[in-house]
Amino acid sequence: MSKIIFKTFPALIFWGSFVFVVLQIPYPESLTQANSIQIFPFFVSLYLALIFTLNIFLKNILFSSSICLGLIVVLILKALDSLNIVTGILTVVATYLLASYFRKIRRKGLTKQPKITKLTKRL
Repeated sequence: MSKIIFKTFPALIFWGSFVFVVLQIPYPESLTQANSIQIFPFFVSLYLALIFTLNIFLKNILFSSSICLGLIVVLILKALDSLNIVTGILTVVATYLLASYFRKIRRKGLTKQPKITKLTKRL
């Protein structure tokens, strides 16, 4: 029970900060007219909220952060009206390669056999 609370608490905090940023910072007419005070808090709070939310389900913070980075890049490309088939496919491939690097390997030992008998010396 405490593990679930420990994982959901940061996600709720960052979703709350994202809602605060959305409601308190004045929004620009377009992304190209926005300054850094309007852009950085929005994307950083969204990125952190997505990381900790995906980490609840995927249980790997590096894997979650690489997927969220791909989502943020797609969101930025869409906002700049630069998202097309080529940039979408390249972003998906780059995100897949980055996420596959951080994927968990479930091998417990160096060999395929579960146990190797120990060599003991009798005196």
